[in-house]
Amino acid sequence: MFQKLTVFGLVGLLTILPHFPAAGETRGASGSKKSSATQKASSSQAKKVRRGQSTKTKPSSTPKQQTQARAPELTTVSVESLPALAAQVIQGLERVSTWGIMVVDVTSGQPLVEHRAHDSFIPASNRKLFTGALALDQLGADFTYRTYLYHTGQIEPDGTLRGNLIIRPQGDPTFSNRLVREAQVPTDWIFRDWVEKVRAANIRSVAGELIVDCSEWDLNDLRPKGWSQRILQDTYAPRTSPLTLNENLLQMIAKPGSPGSPAIIEFAPPAEGYPILNRTVTGGKRSISVRLTPDERVEVTGSIPTDSKPIPLPEIPCDNPTLYAAAVFRSHLHRAGIPVNGNLRVETRKGALERPTTSNVLAVYISPPMAEIVRTMMKHSNNHFAEQIYVSISAVKRGRGGYSQTRVLEQDFLRRCGLPVSELRAEDGSGLSRLNNVSPASVCSLLVAMHRHPAAKEFFDSLAVGGLDGTLRGRMRNETTLARVHAKTGYIANVVCLSGYADTKSGRRFAFSFLVNNVKTSPDSIKNAQDRLCELLCRVE
Repeated sequence: MFQKLTVFGLVGLLTILPHFPAAGETRGASGSKKSSATQKASSSQAKKVRRGQSTKTKPSSTPKQQTQARAPELTTVSVESLPALAAQVIQGLERVSTWGIMVVDVTSGQPLVEHRAHDSFIPASNRKLFTGALALDQLGADFTYRTYLYHTGQIEPDGTLRGNLIIRPQGDPTFSNRLVREAQVPTDWIFRDWVEKVRAANIRSVAGELIVDCSEWDLNDLRPKGWSQRILQDTYAPRTSPLTLNENLLQMIAKPGSPGSPAIIEFAPPAEGYPILNRTVTGGKRSISVRLTPDERVEVTGSIPTDSKPIPLPEIPCDNPTLYAAAVFRSHLHRAGIPVNGNLRVETRKGALERPTTSNVLAVYISPPMAEIVRTMMKHSNNHFAEQIYVSISAVKRGRGGYSQTRVLEQDFLRRCGLPVSELRAEDGSGLSRLNNVSPASVCSLLVAMHRHPAAKEFFDSLAVGGLDGTLRGRMRNETTLARVHAKTGYIANVVCLSGYADTKSGRRFAFSFLVNNVKTSPDSIKNAQDRLCELLCRVE
């Protein structure tokens, strides 16, 4: 019998009932609180909410004109007056930005406001609306990723495994402690648990290899197009991979070696044997840095004083996340006294490895349900979650994970939703690509389709709520808009977008899309205008 463990309620590990496979099972926590989408915010509650802080942006090298949106202070707004009032809000801003606007009644499908509604715009993180909708449609709100650890060969009486250990991943983005932080577990808690499962199976050494089965992935199709070079060193743009850890970010620590020799570079968590370019020297002033080279290798350069304390290095996107994650697991095995004598490698050939069965599975990590994963991605605009979700859809549905295969599934889905596919270009799942293009009309068509979708509630609840949570916590906190706007923000250089739903006091719901490109003024000026437009929608009677 193998133990089956789960994190439940973010407080600890509890035993759960067995199911296939009969092996150690670790389940991700459903850590998020219930959505506040259904909360009613009264006038008195709205007044008690403290004022949020606007997002600060770095000053430009050249002065930018601050243009404020202005519109009449109104108690109510009629549908007939809405287009003119919306035009008044953006009138001054159109000199320093390009606006696309679409507003639709979700019940009737009637367009209420159209301004360049069929023009193409870069959507930034509004792209995540499409990724979330696709995941809920293709995989379902209750879908869970399953990452298996299993073995080949026999376990001898002395504890020697005469075979290999194999990890079979599905692209699960939750291999970290993001969704279980209240349980105060380390980012590699799943691998630590797996070591105990291996020990419980009476394995004391592995004669063979540690293999990651990537046969259901196209490893040459895991790089999105259109990501600018300047963001590739940034933690918000990690690589996509079949197996993940710590949201595919590397954490390293530099320690002094002997004088004149390279510094000692350690990984946190340990990943013994993982290759990096160590071009440091012990001695001299403290000056040490880390980067990804143009050929995408991790390079550490500089010097460290001989008497220096350990220096934590800045986090950086991992160059080979699958290999790194497996190296961390192998290090934990070695430190637990379970050596792996063979190589660490990735297998891409279909049919080359045995499949997991009830008799050979040692452990399985089961993620939180897709509804919760999508909610984390949307509310907090998590790029890692978005990219992993996107490429994993085709791995699960087609047995060939990658951007190209998922794009085919997305186009089929959008056609079913009645969207003009010709108005869209999708190059990633998060919206970091500047090659993504979409029209406000297409965004609203998606929103209307998801309003009628079987997963409508999960999609709606995944959006940030104005004045309450996620990326909208500090916006729209007045009495009119508080808790009445559920939307996705989007921001990259010169792009500020907002799309979602706005509810009136009478219960009428509008889908809206405000896509703004070529921004040559303060992003806050654009956000203020978008918030004012949402206020107009909430005042409609």
